[in-house]
Amino acid sequence: MAYQSVENTLTGGYLAPNTFLNKRDIRKKIFKRYNEKNLFDFLFFTDRKKVTNTDVFRWAEFGYLYSTAKITSATGGGAGTAAVITVTRPNTEPDYTLAQGKKGDLVMINGVRGYIESVSKTNGATGTYVYTVKPQLSTGNFVPSGGVIGDIADDLMIFYSNAHSDGSDQPESMTRLPDWFSNQVQIFKTRFIADGSVSANKAEVEVGGKPYFYLQGVEDAANKHNLDQEFAWLLGEMSDNLTDPVTGKPVLTTRGIEKFVEDFGNSLPYTTVDFAKLKELEKLLSKEHAASTMMMLNGVNFNLDLMDVVKGKLDNSGIDYASFGKGMSKDRMVDFGFDGFRYNRQYIMKECEALNYGPVTGTTGSPYPDMSFVIPLDRIKSPSGEVNDTICLRYKENDRQNRFVKHWTRDQTVTNIDQFEFNHQSENGLMMVGLNQFVKLYKS
Repeated sequence: MAYQSVENTLTGGYLAPNTFLNKRDIRKKIFKRYNEKNLFDFLFFTDRKKVTNTDVFRWAEFGYLYSTAKITSATGGGAGTAAVITVTRPNTEPDYTLAQGKKGDLVMINGVRGYIESVSKTNGATGTYVYTVKPQLSTGNFVPSGGVIGDIADDLMIFYSNAHSDGSDQPESMTRLPDWFSNQVQIFKTRFIADGSVSANKAEVEVGGKPYFYLQGVEDAANKHNLDQEFAWLLGEMSDNLTDPVTGKPVLTTRGIEKFVEDFGNSLPYTTVDFAKLKELEKLLSKEHAASTMMMLNGVNFNLDLMDVVKGKLDNSGIDYASFGKGMSKDRMVDFGFDGFRYNRQYIMKECEALNYGPVTGTTGSPYPDMSFVIPLDRIKSPSGEVNDTICLRYKENDRQNRFVKHWTRDQTVTNIDQFEFNHQSENGLMMVGLNQFVKLYKS
């Protein structure tokens, strides 16, 4: 059988799994164990990827128009008497406790309505805000019944409106500071080595009427490489304490969906997947002004239970397929293994195989088969005017190389060893925008 060369190192028509990265139908046909109806496929083929030129990438987004402050301490108070309330802004990212309160703002503390008479702010490593807050009613009292004013420490002060006297000056400018987030790229590397004789074991295929071959061990290595990325995007932690003992350089790991949602999103426990829980989810998303289209990545148990609830009971007509890219978007959605239904907003759901994968997430007692990640499919404008997908991959690239996916082969002409060496490398990290809209559903 005559071979056409497609890789310089091998004299025959060798096919690497990444050869058809952009032609998924051909790739699935050739590489029989390839079954990547997963997050990699969705992000890659719907063009949710973006270049970063730094290891640690940051982005900003506007938070709520209204603030909620966590009280640090309080003094004074009494029936109809003002209390002095201190709020300390910790030096964290993002800063959810930053209160943009000013004179004339109306607040609620444990249901008691108050009026801010004055405010002083001190900047530093931590910003301190001291408010003089008076109850709106002469009988109003911020001091808890049977307690002391200090008991309201750690309670919330909710800003809800403003009021001013006739003839008063305009208040100071309202300020809406952006929330800052960050993540970092992770370098993934996989290598497969076949000794000279083993490297001759190949599977022959025909593509477009032309003969090619591939090595079966290389297929496993490519699948392992892509699954390593998939698990990192789902389960990863953003490292700050790792150093390679050989090179002495930092080892960076990217924060995945689970940690992003736990740190900045919403967690919703359940005991049974039913309409009541679906209604609770919808109310939560409505409160967060979530996108009109949500993607659900489900563990197998959750997915089966959800299908029992929605199939034949909820409308699945008029599904908008725009989230799956341009051209043949409906076919692409089906090919990726997604289904959809409507319940006030549109939900695109699929079983995520990586949440029930043998010795990783499918072990006895693993929580992941019962889990679901609810992800907005939208684009959000940042304070700088840049528009970002709510979920996308950031990858390293410059004018010399693209590190999204790299594959290269070496043989004995380079290594002087009777073997073939197949290498894969990627450098990327996950970016999630509009994190208040993300939800983790888990079985309690």
